[in-house]
Amino acid sequence: MNKSKNFSGQPIIKQLLKLLPFDIVSRTAKNQDSDRYYKKFKTYDHLVTMLYATLGGVSSLRELSTVLLACEGKIGHLNLKYFPKRSTLSDANKKRSA
Repeated sequence: MNKSKNFSGQPIIKQLLKLLPFDIVSRTAKNQDSDRYYKKFKTYDHLVTMLYATLGGVSSLRELSTVLLACEGKIGHLNLKYFPKRSTLSDANKKRSA
């Protein structure tokens, strides 16, 4: 019997992140200079956080930061090194262009 290796048992957000390779996001961030003033909260982390908010149906930044901190041990598969606070998310949304 042939085993399927297409997204078996993976969360939806992890499946989406597989479609967006890290090197492409990193190269685009470097070209656009979007990590210039950020030490911890890089463009890839911002992308993952906003995807998580969209898929989770989160309506506010406070709720998003609370959910991320509450699920810190369960979302290690997202490769986030740093879980942002509300003010960091707000600054990143304000200063980084779409």
